Amino acid sequence: MSDYQLKKYLMNNYNKIIMGEEDIQSLSIIDEDLRDKEIFLTGENHGVKANVELRMKFLKYFKEKIDFKYYLCELPYSTAYFINMYLKTGNEDILKEVYTALKGTDAWNKDDYFHWKEVYKYNETLSKDRKITIVGIDIEHQPINALKFMEYCLPEKNTHKKIGEIHNGIINNIDEIKLKDKFVNSKKFKIFFHKLAKDLKDREIFYRSILKENYFGFKFVNQNLLNMYEVYEGNNFNGIRDNKMYQNFVELHKKLPKGKYYGQLGLSHIFQKSFPYVNWLGAALNKNTIFKGKVLSIAYVYKNCKYLYPTTWKNYISSINTLDSSIGVFEDFINNEYTIFKLNGKNSPFKDKLIWPIAHKFPKDGVTTDYFQYMILIKDSDAMEPLNHNNWQQFPSNRGRRIFKED
Repeated sequence: MSDYQLKKYLMNNYNKIIMGEEDIQSLSIIDEDLRDKEIFLTGENHGVKANVELRMKFLKYFKEKIDFKYYLCELPYSTAYFINMYLKTGNEDILKEVYTALKGTDAWNKDDYFHWKEVYKYNETLSKDRKITIVGIDIEHQPINALKFMEYCLPEKNTHKKIGEIHNGIINNIDEIKLKDKFVNSKKFKIFFHKLAKDLKDREIFYRSILKENYFGFKFVNQNLLNMYEVYEGNNFNGIRDNKMYQNFVELHKKLPKGKYYGQLGLSHIFQKSFPYVNWLGAALNKNTIFKGKVLSIAYVYKNCKYLYPTTWKNYISSINTLDSSIGVFEDFINNEYTIFKLNGKNSPFKDKLIWPIAHKFPKDGVTTDYFQYMILIKDSDAMEPLNHNNWQQFPSNRGRRIFKED
């Protein structure tokens, strides 16, 4: 495929993205692909400041264009539950409490934290029946948040000995994690979650009577703590994790009222065709007869950008360039911070061949649009800013039920 042919196609299939407060028309190049789709995914490399700007841009665009209901996030169920509670109440203490467990993760940055405050403000402008709900489909990466959620679900009064034992077990685990300031992969915790999973199954009627509407979430979170062990102890992190994310999505989709989804996830999760070693979330969705042909994927690619890599002891800022420099034709269109390319248009070479514009994650077969249908080229973005919570009040676990109140 010659540069001339590529340039000729791209000339009529790209647009500058304008980041004005209310302007969404610069994304109108996507409009013709909206009609028959139900799941809309944007894919990022974590830590780049532009990600959050685009995430909010797309959130408003898809809300206006297709009135999506569910904001799909690379978050565990427990974290998503509490963020939904924050969006409902506006109580920022809830958000702070959730974030205390995220230090050292990709979510630990000012940009993501303030994104939720912006989502709250935006949600407040929507009528009750149009408000956005967060859906967290990841495994439970932060056990302390998972255990806080499980503590929240239990009745305040220990009306049964078994519930009292579980409550004490949760509190003891929270205290031990806090004492060590990290989750230690101990057999003791794993045994606790396995025993609880068996008891939830064997005595379902009893637990339903005690937990009521929280039975599903309690059981779901406990299972995703077990999934955490399977993912981190397995020999194919991405493959096992994406399979769990897919299974979680399917299970939550069955329970949720009908609605469309928008989500911004890590880049690989949005690929709609498997790699030899991983059946990505997007690929699994596209193989499912319910969702086949109903997923739209938009990949982010970076040129001359920086990203934040946080750890529990230090934050690192590094450069990121993921545009394959051997495909130089894209650079002829870089005259803006954000440029969107439609790859699935009429007579597109990207529908006929595997022209891979990303300088990593190399697939083995198929054509480009098997994996994603649009590409956004991000230029000259700074890294996200580290989050500092030295002034936040640290809430002990036995106050959790008072923090996480909805009134």
